[in-house]
Amino acid sequence: MSKKKSRSGKKPGPSAARPLSAKLVDALEEADSLMQRGRLDEAIDILESADRRYPNRPEVLTQLMNAYHDVEEMVGYMSVAERLSRLRPNDPDLTLALAGAYAANLLPALALHTCRRILNRWPDHAHADEVRKMAADLESLLRAEQGKLDVPGEEGLELLTMHDTVRLYLAQGRYREARQAAEGLLRRHPNFAPALNNMSQAYYAEGRLDQAISTTQRVLAFEPENVHALSNLTRYLCLSGHPDEARQWAERLKVSAAQAADVWLKKMEALTILGDDQGVLDVFHRAEQAGALQSPNADPTLYHLAAVAALRLAREGDAREYWKRALKLSTDFELARDNLNDLRKATRERHAPWAFGTGNWLTQQAIQDLIVHIEPASRRADDDAVTQAARRYLRKHPEMNGLAPVLLDRGDPDARGFALRLALMAETPEMLAVLQDFALGQRGPDEMRFQAAQAAAKAGLLPPGPTRLWLDGEWRELLLLGFEIHGEPLTQHRPPVEQWALDAMQALRDGDFIEAERLLKQALEIEPDQPDLLNNLAAAYDRQGRTVESRALLRQIHEQHPDYLFARMGLARLHVQNGQLAEARALLEPLWTKKRWHFSEYASFCGAQIELLLAEGNREAALSWLDMWADVNPDHPDLHRYRDLLGRTGRLRNLFRRPARPK
Repeated sequence: MSKKKSRSGKKPGPSAARPLSAKLVDALEEADSLMQRGRLDEAIDILESADRRYPNRPEVLTQLMNAYHDVEEMVGYMSVAERLSRLRPNDPDLTLALAGAYAANLLPALALHTCRRILNRWPDHAHADEVRKMAADLESLLRAEQGKLDVPGEEGLELLTMHDTVRLYLAQGRYREARQAAEGLLRRHPNFAPALNNMSQAYYAEGRLDQAISTTQRVLAFEPENVHALSNLTRYLCLSGHPDEARQWAERLKVSAAQAADVWLKKMEALTILGDDQGVLDVFHRAEQAGALQSPNADPTLYHLAAVAALRLAREGDAREYWKRALKLSTDFELARDNLNDLRKATRERHAPWAFGTGNWLTQQAIQDLIVHIEPASRRADDDAVTQAARRYLRKHPEMNGLAPVLLDRGDPDARGFALRLALMAETPEMLAVLQDFALGQRGPDEMRFQAAQAAAKAGLLPPGPTRLWLDGEWRELLLLGFEIHGEPLTQHRPPVEQWALDAMQALRDGDFIEAERLLKQALEIEPDQPDLLNNLAAAYDRQGRTVESRALLRQIHEQHPDYLFARMGLARLHVQNGQLAEARALLEPLWTKKRWHFSEYASFCGAQIELLLAEGNREAALSWLDMWADVNPDHPDLHRYRDLLGRTGRLRNLFRRPARPK
């Protein structure tokens, strides 16, 4: 019943009578073709876009509902089934699909209500007997819930239906409506703990942290061992920047003997948020002993959270085994699959482990507020304005001072990137201390920790002398402090050569590459081994399209003058262009600890780093290198080109990849 699809081929209702535009027909045909080839995510992207552009078209919604069904995205399936049922209230197949969707999303009262509507209106439907059996099963299930409410009969069923409505709105992200529905239920049954717990979640999702906490405390006032309330309160306190208080409630959660269908999950979720890795594994082993993992219907999330805790405790073998078990229970469990994929990367590039997606760490309100504060300043490419805007954001969201280290320690890649970017932009004493701690730890990719170390070094927060950093899976001593930027001449030539070199540079800038080549060769006859002359000659060859000669000369310069940085950077760029990213990184990484830079050397280094990071798909790290470059030389002419390359004005809207589809 839960997977009933509407593919009846019946004539569309009145709302579908409007003619289809050619673009919509093309979109529907493309989506159908993709679905036939099994490329369901791409089909869903097209259909969701079509739905935004042509809302409430049954042709779009029917195809989208089928696509959601095929990828088992049952929340989306349910939401579209609701919309289609409103458009086609006289279609029994759609109503039947909606009942199955409610049941699949564990909303039994709404499922029963919909089954009764089917039997009342279409008692002779071909599936009527199946619906009657489903209704009887749901009534049996709900009688047990009515006993907890102590409200018998139809009134009890009505309250449970109201409760399902609250949960439905939460699942669909309709938080204000969820609160309003919960308030209506609580007026009739003020101590119904599930409604209060759900209302607290709506408050939290809206960014109303104080109300979320106080609502949870209302539950604990009359049910002090309520597992959901204890779990929620631990999570809210931790995510609002009060980890010490959260730990006190977590201790009560650990020993709570209250019964709940998902008791083990709620305990492990809260302890994961808190970073209590051993506590997570202790609960997991208790769940094992209680037989909660023996059923083929065991929750794969339990294995996933155990894997995260195990890897954080350096038990990689256990972590891999737990993730494999999670995938046996649910082959489409993206969090388990993504963590395992991340472990295939080089040690220096890993984010794993992470337990949750960004939405579990950051509310939409917190993300939207950052965009509102930062984007106007970002569009002006004014770094001081960006810093001031970030600080205003922190004054509005002071909880971020406590949440940022949590995100850097155990957030998913996007949440970790959010925290790093915020700290680098704000440069407040609190955020600089967060960067210092992150830099000196072992979580996250080397590149991100090195960025944090540079910021901490610039602020004078790292001790003098070599700094011990975790790089490539081992502790290394690096000199980070006090690098100097200077404008002293890098080379000196004899009087005639100096003028020819200057004239050649001007010829390169003017596009007269043949003249530049002539002047440089003339200079090299007098100073045949000068790397700067050879490097500019390689550039002249390259601008003339003589790529083979240019590249050969670059390699020659680097072999003969390994300390000449421009050839090293040019060779690194060449590797990036050829897709040889490991070779490019091997050339650039030794320069991270260089203590004295010429302005032009540093600009070339930052440009090469940005190009490498973009080729690796790490746009956020590239943005950080752009910021560091701008800090040193804000007037460098190449900054504009790299800002355009990075699309800096859109950086905040692209902070987060599209969230994984729920399974």
